Amino acid sequence: MNAYVTVDLLKSSSVLNVTGSGDDTRLRLLAESQSRLIDRLANRHFYALTATRTFDVLDTEMVLLPDLAAITSLKTDDNIDRTFETTWATTDYRLRPSNADPATRFNSNSRPYTSVVVDSNGTKSFTLGDETVQVVGEWGWWLHKATATETADAIGSTTAKTFSVSARTDVEAGHTILVDSEQMYIQSYSGNTLTVLRGANGTTAATHSGGAAISLYEYPSPVVEATIIQAARMWKRKDSSFANAVGLEGGLMEIFRGVDQDVKQAVRPYRKMAMGVV
Repeated sequence: MNAYVTVDLLKSSSVLNVTGSGDDTRLRLLAESQSRLIDRLANRHFYALTATRTFDVLDTEMVLLPDLAAITSLKTDDNIDRTFETTWATTDYRLRPSNADPATRFNSNSRPYTSVVVDSNGTKSFTLGDETVQVVGEWGWWLHKATATETADAIGSTTAKTFSVSARTDVEAGHTILVDSEQMYIQSYSGNTLTVLRGANGTTAATHSGGAAISLYEYPSPVVEATIIQAARMWKRKDSSFANAVGLEGGLMEIFRGVDQDVKQAVRPYRKMAMGVV
């Protein structure tokens, strides 16, 4: 669960100019749904998803990947028994493109890795066959994060849905945050208390010591702007006949007819052909 734009930004005077908190939940749900619409338009997602994925191998030297922002481990099934018995060292393979740099903030040229190749100085090779390579990593466009001004107070439970921060300044409803290695999705806040979805995007809920740093996930500016435009225009159309004319029952093509042309233009540079896992 995540959104590419926060509720506070949608409510701001430069977007919808909404006051009060009565529409906060509805605005958050709108931000989430329009963020997923952007993903479908682009045939990729821009949030960081921690997951284990397996891949068919057609080339002993290279395996194509969906957007990969960081790799944790690579294993192979060398005898095709559906057991990944061989763990590759980082010196056994290389991620391509080599200059993708998905983790450096403020690098506008950051992009994901899209393949893994055998290191030319090594002795390993991929085994041809169905699902003979397993990759554990963080999948998505990039891993740009800002450090929030506030820090997290102690979180002593893995199931607690609320926790407090030192002084809420940067964190807003709709933000995905990282505390230690756990992602949390901010659903709402009251004063310095946040209501969150724990263990978001494939991460594991954990306890956290007081004073833990909070990182805010960031997304490409055109993607954020596209989400703002689409969410704002859908909000303004909510009481019109258009809102009733376009629904999920009409399928994706019917939904896409309601997408603003400026949104399509903003997303176009990020769009890829749909193939495999996205």
